[in-house]
Amino acid sequence: MTNFASFKKFFIVSLIGSLIVSALVAVVTVLVGEFNEVTARVFATLFMVVIHSLVSLGFVWNDQRENIFERLSFFINVVFALIVVSFLTSLFGIWKVIPGDMVWHLYQTYFVIAFASLHGNILSKASGKEKYMDMVIYANYIFIILVALMLMPIIYLDNLKEYFGEMFYRVLGAIAIINGTLSVLTAIFYRLFSNKHPEIENPLQVQIPEGKEKRLSIWVWLLLAYLVLQIVLPMSFRLYESFFR
Repeated sequence: MTNFASFKKFFIVSLIGSLIVSALVAVVTVLVGEFNEVTARVFATLFMVVIHSLVSLGFVWNDQRENIFERLSFFINVVFALIVVSFLTSLFGIWKVIPGDMVWHLYQTYFVIAFASLHGNILSKASGKEKYMDMVIYANYIFIILVALMLMPIIYLDNLKEYFGEMFYRVLGAIAIINGTLSVLTAIFYRLFSNKHPEIENPLQVQIPEGKEKRLSIWVWLLLAYLVLQIVLPMSFRLYESFFR
């Protein structure tokens, strides 16, 4: 963990250094006044350096407010690894090492991996409390992986129905509903456990210094919105098919 933390700091410093160098190159280019395809790619590279630097610094700033590096260490490590991969992907895309459609597919994959890791990390905070709760959580892990794996063909295959048919989407919708339902059950069980053991601190809450109040982390709210979509969208699609088609 220490080595990875040092790597994250090194990566952030490297991005800041790259930002400064890229800005100097951009300034020289503007002063010279010669714009071509290479210049456009240099500016695109500068833009991606800025974006990835801001994202990295945003996580550091959020850690100072919510201590997420410790609370959600697995998710943060995965995200920082994805930031590194994302930065390389953007460079390869800008300089035409890989085609643009592959870059889009890869970023969709990174998004799925990030949310799957966030989902699993938050669930892990409720483990080890009750045996029945652990069984629900372990089952939820399986369905998280299944949803992520079933999203991969949708991302990478344009003519998915020709390979798997419409049943693939129905199975995915059913698995997504089960996945979301298990997560909701875990939240309910954990709430009941917390009511019985009020002395145990909720690891998903953050304390606001001014009012000494506690609230759920923004990452928990993002996951809740994601789970609601997982349950509502498949059900809405089935209702639409039943009544309007």
